[in-house]
Amino acid sequence: MRSTLLLSVVCAAGVWGTPLDMDKRVYETDWSYVTLTETSTAQPEVAAATTYAPAQAVQETENVVTAAPVTSTSTLPPAPAQTTTLAPAPANNDNTANNDNNANANANTDNGNNVGNVVDNILPTAWTSSWSTEWTSTPTQAPTTMSSTTSSAGSQGTNAYQQAILYNHNIHRSNHSASSLTWSDTLQASAQKLAARCVYEHDTSIDGGGYGQNIGYGVEESNIGQMITNLMYNDEMGFFSDLYGLASPLMALFDSWGHFSQIVWKSTTEVGCATVVCDSLGNVDASQSLPFTVCNYNPAGNTGGEYADNVLKPIGQPMYEA
Repeated sequence: MRSTLLLSVVCAAGVWGTPLDMDKRVYETDWSYVTLTETSTAQPEVAAATTYAPAQAVQETENVVTAAPVTSTSTLPPAPAQTTTLAPAPANNDNTANNDNNANANANTDNGNNVGNVVDNILPTAWTSSWSTEWTSTPTQAPTTMSSTTSSAGSQGTNAYQQAILYNHNIHRSNHSASSLTWSDTLQASAQKLAARCVYEHDTSIDGGGYGQNIGYGVEESNIGQMITNLMYNDEMGFFSDLYGLASPLMALFDSWGHFSQIVWKSTTEVGCATVVCDSLGNVDASQSLPFTVCNYNPAGNTGGEYADNVLKPIGQPMYEA
């Protein structure tokens, strides 16, 4: 797969789905998203599927920067923003396909702590109109204490990168009645090997395989929470709203919700990720260095016939944004 950008970000996970009514949430923000989604899980049988691109409002300049829509009549150019693309890993389903789905994200930084906040606004996403009620709550706080030591397998993460990844998975898993993930050095080691190749593609066979996988590029290690929360979860959750309870949902739009479903997959217990800055990232047209992130999951999610038991309806927790 190829995607062209200058200041771009890309993510990948294993997903199929259609735009659907969301779980009683309404967003509002000044961001504009372009998300590229691709999917993959261990040993899928790939078949062609329909490609779906959510409605977007993207403004490009000669430097390929994006900006949120403005209502002012000022002649000043819009503020630059980073473009983000997502792609899920192949689903473990007979009708799996790898398509691309674009969205723009204006990346925010919280001094490297990946601390987000709850929003009760309306995000201008492809499925905003399907949301009928608002979320009301007090702000959700991310962990504030992070050490820089190395973690062991099955740990809660003991450095800022690992803790940010775990937090931005587990806050959403709790909203879908799934237990918290723990960190796996084994999965991280396999993710590191793939990321170090600097080729934007899935490979769930490294070190014996058997795991699920989300990949992405363009988001720095210090902002990894934005990729997981804003792009993989928030931007995809709405596409699954009519599929809860289906053991084998239609996979025509799997790439629209595959990252989301892997993140909240109930039977998954471990995650391990790695981010490598690549001078030249294969399968991507870019003139600058790009960070390439790989996340591996065990047991693998997105398994055909098991969605009803593993992707549960949200319980109504406040919307979190990194």
